[in-house]
Amino acid sequence: MNMNDRLERYLNDHLAGATGALVMIDDVTARQTDATEERFFRDLKSAVEEDRRLLKRLLKSADLKESSVQKMAGGLTARAGRLKLLWEGMDPGELGIFEALEMLVLGIQGKRILWLMLGDIAPLFPEWSDVDFPALERKALAQRDAVEQRRRSAGRLALAPGAPV
Repeated sequence: MNMNDRLERYLNDHLAGATGALVMIDDVTARQTDATEERFFRDLKSAVEEDRRLLKRLLKSADLKESSVQKMAGGLTARAGRLKLLWEGMDPGELGIFEALEMLVLGIQGKRILWLMLGDIAPLFPEWSDVDFPALERKALAQRDAVEQRRRSAGRLALAPGAPV
């Protein structure tokens, strides 16, 4: 496998992960009873959709292809995970919502380190010169921290209902 094949696979893996994140964000958003929280997750979904568009642009500009197989695998994985979370319960205080937020935190951390890596190799791709990878990394860090705060609150409700939220 040559460098371009590895990069193509890596970017497609993150594209598939973003597809799964969108499914999870929709599930979390649908269960929000607070308008501010619902807005937060809608904004997060918009940010992930924007990241997906950027990943597609990076693939195309580097003359790499989007993988329909990896996209399909990402969708299937997301749906399988979704079934488990629904079984655990997605309402406040249930394990599923806590685990969904945990998966989102992990995914956003993965996105953060994606931007770091792409920033490291960007000099090899002059077609990416207009992309501010450090700003993308900072944005992912802020998203991760915001979801982490919500994950910890959900975890206290799910794992120790009497603990202060």
